[in-house]
Amino acid sequence: METRSFIDAHGVEVFSNWWPTGSPTAIVVISHGASEHSGRYDRFAQALNNAGYAVIAIDHRGHGLTSAGADRAIMGAGGGQAVVDDLHELIGEARSSVGADLPVYLFGHSLGSLMALAYLIEHSEGLAGGILCGFAADLDGVADLGALLAGFDTPELRDESAAAILAANNAPFEPARTPYDWLSRDEAEVDLYAADPLCGDAHPLTFGYLIDVFDLVAPLVDRIADITCPVMVIAGGQDPAAGMGEFARIAAAALGRAGVVTDLTIYEDARHELLNEFNRDEVTADILEWLRLR
Repeated sequence: METRSFIDAHGVEVFSNWWPTGSPTAIVVISHGASEHSGRYDRFAQALNNAGYAVIAIDHRGHGLTSAGADRAIMGAGGGQAVVDDLHELIGEARSSVGADLPVYLFGHSLGSLMALAYLIEHSEGLAGGILCGFAADLDGVADLGALLAGFDTPELRDESAAAILAANNAPFEPARTPYDWLSRDEAEVDLYAADPLCGDAHPLTFGYLIDVFDLVAPLVDRIADITCPVMVIAGGQDPAAGMGEFARIAAAALGRAGVVTDLTIYEDARHELLNEFNRDEVTADILEWLRLR
């Protein structure tokens, strides 16, 4: 794994981790979730490497190395659109560095799946496919949620921690061993997350960050038909952040109605982080098979 960075249009240094491989057949770009970072995808990236894929994972605005030492995730200049633009610049760099003619796939997890959906709507003509994992919004109600969050869009509240919103996901598992039991049934993986200084309550989202992401996505929902590449939608059936899988079903249905070639899989007993679940090998194998068939 190697770390690179670029300066985006707003002067933000955006970092990414790269997992190169000899003679790759395609490129997979990873858009991580809330209150985490690209380094957590090392195991998944190595599995993709072993199957012949070069892998690049961004540290989104306010996360990982891109957070520039801040103690919480702040979006900064450009708002949610800047995240899409950062992904676009990274994908352009990937083509230049790895292979201009190689197919590119975009994998997005959790909040990163919303960013990935926005990217697919704006730029799918340059992609071979997209994977939305742990899709974390009800597309039927995204405008209502955006309106609710707008109440926190004040100078006093924008940079305040919104950790309580994520913490509510633990309610179905109370009494819980940790505040993060909702992420996975695998206690070892949960403990790794809890101990990571760039994850969870140690590096919370802010209200402004959530507002900017939903302000980005809400007006794009009506443009889902602009997506021209196939999309895989996956979620855990015990994932409260994905409505116990229902948000994935709603997203897949919306994609299908719009004429997007869509494949949906719900892993009934799994929680939010499918790549860190007991059945992660099954999930990874399904992703690899989906990629192989494209």
